[in-house]
Amino acid sequence: MSSGRKENKPYQKNPRTGPFVARILGSLLLILLTTTAILGCFAAIYIKNCIKPNVSLNLNDFFKNLNSEIYYTDPDTGQPVKLQNLNGEENRVWVQYKNMPKALEYAAISIEDKRFYDHHGVDWYRTIGAFFNMFMDAKDNFGGSTITQQLIKNLTNENQVTVQRKILEIFRALEFEKKYTKQEIMEWYLNYIYFGEGSNGINSAAETYFAKPVSELSIAECASLIGITNNPSKYDPYINPSGNKERQELILKEMYGQNYITKQQYDEAVSEQLVLKRSEVSRKNNPFIPIMWIRSSATLFPTL
Repeated sequence: MSSGRKENKPYQKNPRTGPFVARILGSLLLILLTTTAILGCFAAIYIKNCIKPNVSLNLNDFFKNLNSEIYYTDPDTGQPVKLQNLNGEENRVWVQYKNMPKALEYAAISIEDKRFYDHHGVDWYRTIGAFFNMFMDAKDNFGGSTITQQLIKNLTNENQVTVQRKILEIFRALEFEKKYTKQEIMEWYLNYIYFGEGSNGINSAAETYFAKPVSELSIAECASLIGITNNPSKYDPYINPSGNKERQELILKEMYGQNYITKQQYDEAVSEQLVLKRSEVSRKNNPFIPIMWIRSSATLFPTL
């Protein structure tokens, strides 16, 4: 005898649901792959026609705007003595890599490009992070540039904040490091960057702030000078000594943290009292000079 109640039948899955979902997912995947392929083709064409022709850079093509130096022979000692700098368009005297203290290189690397020795022109960790931040924050501030990329930007004077320029800079940096060693790149970088106070390159900076040759700079002085380059108007020790000191100590901390200096060197550099002094390479009242010549950073020739 029937109880009059409907029996609950177990739920049965619609046999058409599985294939339908699979078709949807397959279609979406196909659209994604097709779109990616099309964009990849456009990117390849763009790189071939717009990027590749402008990638190669030759350092010999760039004028260094070097100073000439006037020397005279001291009548008492017979030794050459620098009398005056003759500035070109920029106040710059070239310094060879071998004459630079390692602390100067380490200071630049520790604060600007800690993977300088490991990458091939582009630090992909920082670059990907910079692009991600740009799109997430909608800011025209890429960042993530290696020392190689910074040098290229200084050489070409291309400062436009655009994706196109950044992509070109990346390809240039990769190609650049195939042609030049890390030492060559570091030498050009330190001779080319601006240190404020009309000082282009490390030699002019050493004379402007500490009245000494580059080879005699202490660890503390190296960190102080590199600290200026991030923002010369902000970290100029003549204008803002406390700001420069703060930046210097940050660099020293990075140098110690990256094992470029010991704890003792770090402590001594932090406590070192910096003595700012401008060099005086020209004198208004010159005595009679029996022998004089003009020496450029690359050539020595007599003036008759």
